[in-house]
Amino acid sequence: MSDTDDFYLQVAYALSGCQLVEQELKLYISEALEYVRKCVGKRLPFKMVGQDYEDASLERLIQAFRKLTNNDELVDELNKFKTERNFISHKGIAHCLDPMGDLGDIWVAEFMPRLQAVQVEAERLRRAIREEGGSFKCHLYFGEFQE
Repeated sequence: MSDTDDFYLQVAYALSGCQLVEQELKLYISEALEYVRKCVGKRLPFKMVGQDYEDASLERLIQAFRKLTNNDELVDELNKFKTERNFISHKGIAHCLDPMGDLGDIWVAEFMPRLQAVQVEAERLRRAIREEGGSFKCHLYFGEFQE
C-alpha cells in the first residue's frame, strides 16, 4: 500500500468516526423525542419524531441536541468538533495537495495529527452522548406512562 493510499484511508477512517457521532446524535434525538411523546400522552399533540432529523446536518443535529439536554459543556464540545470535522471533510484533502495535485509530504505530515485527534475525539463524544441519554432511556423503555 502506498503512502497516498494510507493517507486517504486515514481520512476515510476519521470521517467515518464523524459519521458515527452524527448517528449517535440522531439516536439520542429520536429516543428523547419518543420519551417526550410518551410523557405527554394524549394530553397534547406531539408529532415530532426522530425521522425529522434523518437527513439533518451535524449543525442542525447539535442544535436539536442542545434543546434536549442540560449538558452545555457537551454541546460546546460538539460545536468545536463540528468546526474541525468541517475543515477535514471540506478542505482537508485540498489543504494537503501541492500545485500539481499531488500530496505534499510536509502538508500531510502536518495534517495527520489532526486526523488522529478527530478520530479520538469522535469516539469520546459518541460515548458522552450515549451516557447523556442514559438519564432517560431506562424510563423510556421500562417506565409507566399515562395515556
